[in-house]
Amino acid sequence: MKMKKITWVVLFVLLAGFATAQELKLPYYNAYPPANSDFSYFCSHSFPNGQPAKVTAPGELDVRSCDISAWDLTQYTAQELADVISFDSKTKFPPKAKLPKGFSPKKILQNGKNPGLGVRALHKQGITGEGVSIAVIDQSLLLSHQEYASNVIFYEEEPFWKGDSSSMHAPAVVSIAVGKKVGIAPKARVFALAPRFGEKLPNDRYDARPMTDMLRRVAQINAQLAPDEKIRVVSISRGFNETNLGATEWSEAKNALEKDGVAVFTTNDVSTLSRNHSLDNPEDVSKYCRSAYWFDKESIPHLSPDMTDVVVPTDFRVVASQSGPADYVHFANGGLSWAVPYVAGLYALGVQVYPQLTKKIFMKTALETSDVRSCEYQGESFSMKLINPQRLINKLKELNNK
Repeated sequence: MKMKKITWVVLFVLLAGFATAQELKLPYYNAYPPANSDFSYFCSHSFPNGQPAKVTAPGELDVRSCDISAWDLTQYTAQELADVISFDSKTKFPPKAKLPKGFSPKKILQNGKNPGLGVRALHKQGITGEGVSIAVIDQSLLLSHQEYASNVIFYEEEPFWKGDSSSMHAPAVVSIAVGKKVGIAPKARVFALAPRFGEKLPNDRYDARPMTDMLRRVAQINAQLAPDEKIRVVSISRGFNETNLGATEWSEAKNALEKDGVAVFTTNDVSTLSRNHSLDNPEDVSKYCRSAYWFDKESIPHLSPDMTDVVVPTDFRVVASQSGPADYVHFANGGLSWAVPYVAGLYALGVQVYPQLTKKIFMKTALETSDVRSCEYQGESFSMKLINPQRLINKLKELNNK
């Protein structure tokens, strides 16, 4: 019996030594995807006949990196054009005489960088997500972008992405979460993972197994981190349901992480309500009544203040572009992909003021502190909640002090 006890003690010491030896050294990057500096190749396919007919909201005129200098856009008002145009730092616009009076790409970019709703006021109070780690599971990432280059301390991509330039998706997502100018938690740390994102199988079932592997990878990473460095929240801009291949394993991996204090957010947790127009003040809550661009009139009755999703803005966001480390892009329409990192960023702010925060407490508090907006769309009235970041963080502070 004594011999067995000695053996177990020795084994424990060896394992403890192994864990220390395997401690993850940061920063860590296993790849450096280059910028997609020539994104203009899609322009000729999108506009084979040159300038298209006038686009009306919520439609989109996507001219990212396109040379549209020969177009005449005076058929639009400045507001009409700002509300439909998606463009980036490399878009070549027509001369002033062929643009609507008062239309300014520079002004649109400046306005859209503001996350709005009092987020920057929280930053001025020192509530920036500092000391909190976020895992972003997305596509290949331009690591050098000025919005988040100093935030990303870990990047790991699967061979699926090898040799590819940066995706357009991941820079946008990471910048919304932690961007210096556009982000919610500009001093949070980021662990970015780029797996094979999963795909639909021939029977139209989504394969959730690659995402399950990434949740397990997050758990492995956390096991190698000091307590104050551990990942506290995961952002995945994808939805999941029980029909997915590997749905049970996905749920088990997600539940295991959340039991271990890591909140996992997907598009299942979020919805969207944005400001009415691109040039509206992002700080003015009375300007937020634009429902999701894919909603039609018949969808509106399904919106209500009883929804259990966290509702955040997604349209008219300016985010980091994959086309260069100082480039930005204005998206007229934003999907739920943009909502998830927003919520993950808010969660990081919450952890900073309330270190014992859990996803359950966050969701409950976010809903309780949201504003109820009464709106109208295509003649249909509806009401729904909209996140109030300042009220949320103040409430979490109170909970921390109890």
